[in-house]
Amino acid sequence: MDGTFSGLPSNFGYANARSHGRMSTGFYAAPGEVVNVTVPASLLGQNAYVLVGAHSDSLWGKTTLSRHPKIVRWWGIDATTMQVGNSFGGPIYICLAAGATLGEFDVTIENVVEMPRYVHGKTILSDWQMALRGAPAPIAELASDWFILTVPSSDIRNLNDPDVAMDFWDDALQMEHNLSGYTPWPRVERAVFDVQISAGWMHSGYPFMAHLASVSGVVNGTYMRQNGDWGMFHELGHNHQWMPSTLPGTTETTCNLYSVKLMTDLVGVDLGQGHGSLGTQSRISRTEGYFNGGSQISQWSVWTALETYLQVQEEFGWEPITDALSVYYNMSNPPSGSDAEFNEWVKQISFATGYNMSEFHKAWGFPVTEATENALDHLPVWTTDPLRGWVHEYDPVIRNATEVNISSDSATLDWVIHDNGTNTTWNVCWGTSDGGSNSASWDSCSSIGSNLSVGSSVHSLAGLSSSIIYHWRIYVDNGNGRSWMDASRSFTTTCFRTGRIFMSGGNVEPTRWVPCLARVTQRSSERSSPFCAPSRCSRRTPFLQTWRLCSRRSNLSSPAAGPHRT
Repeated sequence: MDGTFSGLPSNFGYANARSHGRMSTGFYAAPGEVVNVTVPASLLGQNAYVLVGAHSDSLWGKTTLSRHPKIVRWWGIDATTMQVGNSFGGPIYICLAAGATLGEFDVTIENVVEMPRYVHGKTILSDWQMALRGAPAPIAELASDWFILTVPSSDIRNLNDPDVAMDFWDDALQMEHNLSGYTPWPRVERAVFDVQISAGWMHSGYPFMAHLASVSGVVNGTYMRQNGDWGMFHELGHNHQWMPSTLPGTTETTCNLYSVKLMTDLVGVDLGQGHGSLGTQSRISRTEGYFNGGSQISQWSVWTALETYLQVQEEFGWEPITDALSVYYNMSNPPSGSDAEFNEWVKQISFATGYNMSEFHKAWGFPVTEATENALDHLPVWTTDPLRGWVHEYDPVIRNATEVNISSDSATLDWVIHDNGTNTTWNVCWGTSDGGSNSASWDSCSSIGSNLSVGSSVHSLAGLSSSIIYHWRIYVDNGNGRSWMDASRSFTTTCFRTGRIFMSGGNVEPTRWVPCLARVTQRSSERSSPFCAPSRCSRRTPFLQTWRLCSRRSNLSSPAAGPHRT
């Protein structure tokens, strides 16, 4: 037998991650019979035991019973020879603690009944058909490198080719492992089918448990290829849920990502055929109902929450979801608490898609923080998400507002539309005083278009006065009302349009336009000076105090003696 069993990390919280691994012997203990077991000394003190019986769900506390509440027995291995048994009978397993690295070892078992057991890729098909499927034990196993099914023998007596079923289940398990991003998956999953289980129609764990009614389809590979089994995929999905990435309210949600993946990609049916709750009209009605109710995160769960994930998947595919999930496996300090968990997912799915998903998740009610928004600010906003123009009105987001090409009578306003919002009408206001968020308080307001595109945008102002401080601000109207750019901006028009400065008969190009020096008053003794006399400057231009000051501001050296003019 193989004495290596790693188990799963404990954060796979619905998978019985640290449970002992069941190593099949292929033999069955008849009810009430004493079975002799001999093991090597290397198993002593290793927290190993012999298990008799596969149906380990406890039914104590059930009001009705279809079998005895407990039909398995555990025998700790504390000696190299021991006797075991079970009044109800059952398959015999050697169980190893998670993390065991015991290598191969031999076990001798006496007074047992052979089970029908097929190991995919090892059992010869003709041996199965001629003899093995007829072995007398009432419980059978179909096993592969990825999955083991424990079923009543009556369901496999006429199964001619188990490879068809196990090929399917190998594909299914590998698809789930790959979607989770936790590869290579370190454990062979098990499913046990019972007349009664402890909870639900099926439940996750090791093994995950299901009712007998599912067996006939599960062992029929052709049927599975055509129809699939949402419930089986769902429970296997639970086994792949990593606790830090399983958001509040999504215990029964993110496991369904695995069902969706397998039903659509492996079985090849559309979502509505895969599950009735995912028909097109059901999805529309559920989403509209959620948003009509105010998109409260307290109501975000199960199928409604799944819609959030599906809208991302349908736009970007499965890879970003896998990439986002994978990041959590190496987190040394995973998020703790609802708000932190929501915000971490928004960041990780944004990084994985390459788009800023904060506004999308805020629309769904996520409590996105300013820190998260800042962390994602360098990414383009996902402005084509399906909520836009349907159930949610987005406000625009403006970044990097500035002014360029400022002259004495004009300027160009420049900004970047980070998120263009939905159903928007854009306006810009400007004037010599800041009108704040009241358009009537501004000197002028002008429409600059509707539904502008994401990216750089400009608007030119003309007819301005020189040497004046102007303020400006953008506002946008849509179904949410009116939203204003975060704050007003200001700029000062120049004193001179262009020109050359003439010095002693020569001329020198200025290195830049000469700005006005505000709030400087000309001395009375200079009023007759030909330089910057009142008749030569705009009536609004403050007089320059000295020539030296003017030349310094224009990056020219101090002038020599003699007449100077502009």
